[in-house]
Amino acid sequence: MARAPRGVKGVLEPGGVFAGYRIERLLGAGGMGEVYLAHDRDLPRPVALKLLTPVAGDDSDVRARFLREADMVARLSHPNIVAVYARGEESGRLWMAIQYIEGTDVAAVLRHGPVRPDHAVRITEETARALDHAHAAGVLHRDVKPANILLAWGSRQQVYLSDFGIAKALDRADGLTRTGELYVSFHYAAPEQFEMRADIDRRADVYSLGCTLYYMLTGRLPYPAATTGALINAHLNAPVPRPSEVDPGLPWGFDAVIARAMAKNRYERFASCGELAAAARRALTEPAVTMPAVVAAPPVPRSEFAPRRTRRRWPAAVAGALVLALFGTAVWLTGVLRSGGADAGDTPGPPADAKAAAEQAACEYTALVATYDYDDPAGWEQQVQAGATGQWKTQAATVVPMVRMLIAADPERSRAGDAACAATMSDNDTRAEVQVQLTTLNAEPGAAETPRDLSVSAVMELVDGRWLCSVFNAPFMPG
Repeated sequence: MARAPRGVKGVLEPGGVFAGYRIERLLGAGGMGEVYLAHDRDLPRPVALKLLTPVAGDDSDVRARFLREADMVARLSHPNIVAVYARGEESGRLWMAIQYIEGTDVAAVLRHGPVRPDHAVRITEETARALDHAHAAGVLHRDVKPANILLAWGSRQQVYLSDFGIAKALDRADGLTRTGELYVSFHYAAPEQFEMRADIDRRADVYSLGCTLYYMLTGRLPYPAATTGALINAHLNAPVPRPSEVDPGLPWGFDAVIARAMAKNRYERFASCGELAAAARRALTEPAVTMPAVVAAPPVPRSEFAPRRTRRRWPAAVAGALVLALFGTAVWLTGVLRSGGADAGDTPGPPADAKAAAEQAACEYTALVATYDYDDPAGWEQQVQAGATGQWKTQAATVVPMVRMLIAADPERSRAGDAACAATMSDNDTRAEVQVQLTTLNAEPGAAETPRDLSVSAVMELVDGRWLCSVFNAPFMPG
């Protein structure tokens, strides 16, 4: 009888059998599970056996994504896509048997520097074929990056696209892709993914492939920001980088290819990954790449956005300010969010102690935002929204879900400590500009808390007898 594989902390031992597969060795492990090299249970071939950890498997969304990956990739039969052979559940753990690629990945290659332009273009071409095939089958990848592009050993180094774990069916709009959840690798994510648009399409994968091509050509990330908030802001607002500025020896045509692939406006990008790859191939020999005409963006209702000359993608700045200021990421982020306010005719008169009440409300609201509820994040988000008004309330509807995702991914936990507020009253004591001096207590699990001093500015408005926050500006003050 085959012995059940057991090991330290749940890691399976070599020689054991799991779900009929004989374990050879551990290939890799992370917070969500492990990947093993194993012998197929039916055929004389090696397989990569992916297992979810018991804890991750208890999460219904994680289980759904794991099973969805297997189902989606099983229908994507393509020589450049890692194949799925089988999936199931054993001893309470979900597993998936996939094609084992003996080789390396592009991320490992890039640790030694940039890739030769001709090799970078070939890798891009084969990855583009895989992506175009997936798109034709109605599947987005949504996590195209060097680590998910595998290179088989051998003279040709066959290219394989892997890890469709956050793939999204083009026609799905259920809870698996609900607003507020971002399952992306930030260095390669398209701007619309940070804006949490419901209509993300294949051009998000085009953007990510463009980021990957830039990295292969230059050996540098497109936006090497030091913090998450700064990185998001760069994808949304920073100029598209030019490969020739990093390496003047590269054909200048690559500048135009990257500019088109990484355009902020998705309607200005290549229509497919194959178009991107074809332009990159031309850039190897041509001094410049002649781009096809750009498809015009469909008209946007005027009320949806500010006039073009003043429009700025604000979610990154606001989310960055909240996350960076309140949860310990070192970067300067500033910006004042002015409120439309309530109509004076509908607002009750101020109480006698308006200044003290405004200061107390500002201190309490800042402490609320700075103390994320890890046990009830949805309840925390509702309380933040309930204490907001005016333009900040509108902006928080998009920013706060993003903040939830960023905080949940950070191992450090924060809570509010002491707070002191000083208000300046105006508008008949129904509006207060408040400076908040806050101490946050921050620690990773098991470590002692470290205090950080934080300066926050807020505007409080008296609405129906309650002081609500209409401006919330929390730039991180390095110290």
